[in-house]
Amino acid sequence: MRLIEKAKGFLFDLDGVFIQSGKPLPGAIDALASLRALNIPFRFLTNTTTQSRKTLQSTLKSIGLNCDEEEIFSAGFSGVQAIKAMGYPTCSYYITDDLKKDYLIFEEDIEKPEVIIVGDYEDWDFKKLNQAFQYVMSGSRILALHMGKYYRVDSGLRIDAGAFVAALEFATNKKAEIVGKPNKEFFNSALNDMGFGPKEVVMFGDDLINDISGAQELDIPGILVKTGKYHEGMLESSSIIPNGFLESIAELPKIISNGEQL
Repeated sequence: MRLIEKAKGFLFDLDGVFIQSGKPLPGAIDALASLRALNIPFRFLTNTTTQSRKTLQSTLKSIGLNCDEEEIFSAGFSGVQAIKAMGYPTCSYYITDDLKKDYLIFEEDIEKPEVIIVGDYEDWDFKKLNQAFQYVMSGSRILALHMGKYYRVDSGLRIDAGAFVAALEFATNKKAEIVGKPNKEFFNSALNDMGFGPKEVVMFGDDLINDISGAQELDIPGILVKTGKYHEGMLESSSIIPNGFLESIAELPKIISNGEQL
């Protein structure tokens, strides 16, 4: 049975599928317009943590990708929910200033925080990484907003937050708590919000681990989009088998209008 015929809604990765370097990828605006025209519900599931959810929604609108804030499930926002569930512990942050706006409800502690939060952060140096190491060795928990290895910008691939989290895990022999993709609860939160079960949606992404395998762990079909961080040889070095492929999100309008096989 065709995946498109079974799907009642869609889940999308954002960076590398709809946008790259802050600009919409070819066909992205039309794809979103087609979803709106056919009243197909969707959610963006993004590990991008450079911006607060409100800022991200505004940024997307400014480049022609109109969506509601509630249609964006970001790892940064999930981090806020996770810290609330911990009982509002004291925190130290390795995130952008804009994302930190979402965390102002928590007490910041630069002496002995109960939790350190690690997301997209471009100000790493030895002093800051060593400081984070010392926090964890003194008892701080590590809350990783995601474990992305790398992502693509117009100039090429860039190292992602997961590498710094992995360094802290290796040095301290402690495991981070991950709230973004591929965490099952991250996917479940979007499903619950939409009111759908796993087999009623399809996930589209450019990351085999975070998008495809993360979705498949919950029996959500995963479609690999060959833009963003996708590269030849990606599949050869992995045991993950996508349920289908798209050359780009620009193919989606034709698929959803014709019911073509994914």
